[in-house]
Amino acid sequence: MFEIISLIKRNIKIYLRDPLAVFFSFLSTIILMMIYILFLGNIGGDELGALLTNNEMRFLIYSQMMAGIIVLNTLTIPLGNLGSIVTDFEDNKMDAFMVTPVKRYKIIFGYYIASLIITFVLSLLFWILAVIVLGLVTGIFFPFKIIITIIPIILLFVFISTSFMILLTTFIKSVNAFGAVSGIFGSLIGFISGIYIPLSSSSPQILKNISSVIPFTHMTIWVKGILLEPSYQTILNKTNGNQAVVDSVKDGFGANELGLLGLDISLPILIIGAALLSVILLLYSTYRLNKRIKI
Repeated sequence: MFEIISLIKRNIKIYLRDPLAVFFSFLSTIILMMIYILFLGNIGGDELGALLTNNEMRFLIYSQMMAGIIVLNTLTIPLGNLGSIVTDFEDNKMDAFMVTPVKRYKIIFGYYIASLIITFVLSLLFWILAVIVLGLVTGIFFPFKIIITIIPIILLFVFISTSFMILLTTFIKSVNAFGAVSGIFGSLIGFISGIYIPLSSSSPQILKNISSVIPFTHMTIWVKGILLEPSYQTILNKTNGNQAVVDSVKDGFGANELGLLGLDISLPILIIGAALLSVILLLYSTYRLNKRIKI
């Protein structure tokens, strides 16, 4: 146990002492924020803008943005800190580990658990900060129930995303290749998963089919459904319970369930399936890393 704890501390320190690595972990989040601030400020349209006050409109738009940020952070942060695996292989530091009595599985767990801790803590801090800033800017705060509900969801997302990211890392052989992948991965996933641009009924069917097989799409939809609930209630109150308006907003903001390849599969089942798949991917990643260490 002492060896795993020492390896976890080592991997956390390596990541946090490199400001550039931390910055690039948040690059996709910064891109998303710039897209919304510069280009999508009126995404709700004139009709919705006439219904809601300026602050209510901003709260609606940035609530959707925050849903995307939560998912993006659980993707890009672990990818950034798991780069130490690639660096250790390229710098032959794995050879140094092999002359110690530390078991191989402990080395692998050291990377994984360190990534879980880093990603969860940073994602949680970002969520708390976003709640405070959004509340101060708009004068509207999320209900305490929603704030608390998001925390275990972030933990689940961190587990799922880190399992996918550690598998991706096992296929990268050099630091240069890792930098290239890190640079485009977040942006690519952001578009495909409906984080940057919402997936609505007007989106191309082929795009929706591709997006439906990516777990991060359903993760985004799930969080949107939670964070947009206060805005839905505001709209209902102002339209005398007109559900059609809410349904239109859900569609426009990409908060409707997609199913899987056109099949009507519920969101909870898809999330459970993603969690089970992440366990399989983690085991396979462990096998691949163990095989590389032996070599």
